[in-house]
Amino acid sequence: MAGPSKVEFPGQKKNQRMRMRGTKQASADAQKRLRKQLSSLLDEPEKVMPDMVWSGKLAWGRVDPVTKSLKRIRKVIENRTNRSWLAKRMKGAKGDSIAKALAGSLVAALDDEISMVATFKHPIYGNGAFVRKGDAKPAAMVGIQHFHNPRLRLLPWEEHAKAGWYFFSWKGGFVCTGNEAKVPTEWIEDGIKKSEYKSVENNGCHIIGELDGDVVSEGLDTEEGYIRLEFQEGSVIGIQGSLLEERGAKDPFIQPLALKMLPPKISSVVDAELKWRPNGWPEEEPLPESADERVQEVFDAWLNLGVDESRLWMMLKQALLANLDRGFVVGDAWFSEDDIDGCLDAFSGGKDERRAVKFIISRLHEERRGVAIDNEGGAEWLEDECVIRSRATTLHNFLKASWSEFGLELLEDLGVDEEVAHGIWQKQLERPAPFNNFLRKVIDGQEEKNKLARIPWSDITLKGLCGEVQDLILKAASEGIGKANAMATKMRGSIEVAALGWAWLTAQGKGSGNEWHFENAARDKGGEWAHSVAELWGAAESILALSESDDGTSAEEYGAAMERFRKKCGEQNELPSR
Repeated sequence: MAGPSKVEFPGQKKNQRMRMRGTKQASADAQKRLRKQLSSLLDEPEKVMPDMVWSGKLAWGRVDPVTKSLKRIRKVIENRTNRSWLAKRMKGAKGDSIAKALAGSLVAALDDEISMVATFKHPIYGNGAFVRKGDAKPAAMVGIQHFHNPRLRLLPWEEHAKAGWYFFSWKGGFVCTGNEAKVPTEWIEDGIKKSEYKSVENNGCHIIGELDGDVVSEGLDTEEGYIRLEFQEGSVIGIQGSLLEERGAKDPFIQPLALKMLPPKISSVVDAELKWRPNGWPEEEPLPESADERVQEVFDAWLNLGVDESRLWMMLKQALLANLDRGFVVGDAWFSEDDIDGCLDAFSGGKDERRAVKFIISRLHEERRGVAIDNEGGAEWLEDECVIRSRATTLHNFLKASWSEFGLELLEDLGVDEEVAHGIWQKQLERPAPFNNFLRKVIDGQEEKNKLARIPWSDITLKGLCGEVQDLILKAASEGIGKANAMATKMRGSIEVAALGWAWLTAQGKGSGNEWHFENAARDKGGEWAHSVAELWGAAESILALSESDDGTSAEEYGAAMERFRKKCGEQNELPSR
């Protein structure tokens, strides 16, 4: 009977070989490497098996699944040169998956030629090439064919690990500890030796970084802080936290260790502690339970390979700091609720910013509220906690975070009128300027306003020429002599008003060169008033130079000078009482 006709696909070359997806032509180096590994497997197949150090028993006389697998593997080893037996064993839906992978690998070892290899890629365990024979899972075949690799040789036992059986692998050892994770001391020592971090033994502890062995042994806190790992069999490791922060992204410590056990639940064999307290926290006072719990959550995530080690140290400190329930937390330092000045000293910024933040802190204390501020100036208001936590260490970011909540009250406390304050607050909220400059302008503006308020009649409009000269004085006091001089050169409306403009310029020594602005009559009349105007401005300058606590003598002199000016220019309107 004729066989089925061959099917040719469009574009297919004659005698072209089809290859399975995930495979590739083996290079000369790959062939040589795999041939060496497979030859070693053929010579020492028993090395794929872990030593069963578990001495427990299952209920009802049942045999544990790992022992069953080991028995089936030994059967394959007994037939490792029987190609036909192995070829049959490496296929089929039934049978032990590890024994099946070993049978397929031994068939590959008996072949004379390695032409095609399969590729294995895993995000944690890495990549590897292997010869695919039979129906076994790729991970199992990779582990069998790379049985000298302490990490990869765990892969065939993954199903047993999912069922609760523990395996530990290291150079020189491979054991199954049964359904209990009992870490071998040799496994720990090998992991530390192979780590990218150099360690030394000191007082019975493995020390990584600049740490004192006695301190680590006793589990004491230090100012810089460290991580203390204590394994169930008694081994202790101290790791300087800042080292992980510097190198954790490229040189992880816990992952290489965890991947040499299966399942990689290193948290089941080690306890981790953060040996650090924020600067300022009382030595005799325990940390809040919530802080300890949150720190342990971070450790659990790290030990389960869910945290980037370059961020671990920061996350641990943040977990602790974010759960302190009283006082002030600034950066990594803590201050009691009574030490407001110490808290403010921990921030960088100007005196005006310091004054503003002190006001906001006092308001928070009055309201029994708290706030958490991030590095960018974002705020989370805490209604049930009277604690202030700020990752930001600049007064600017503190004010940025709290401006929407307390900015308006702050402006009013600085003396800004309510209506004016709302506009200033809204503008700063929408287009924030650096707070040091912003507050300086607000405070300077209020001081100028207060100075002007000390000039008699500054809050009302005087009539006639007294009102005109008062406007010039207030202009000079608030915006400078130059602005007042420019205003004087434009004074028109009558000979008397123009004469006042000339009198002002003459009193300021600015008459020369400005004659063309004024008629002869205005210059003649203004020249007679110049001395009175100079006296009046001198009295105003005396008032502006005084502090708020000075007496009102200068104000009396200003009033007398204004009265003399009124009489000199012939103003009929009487001055109002002050």
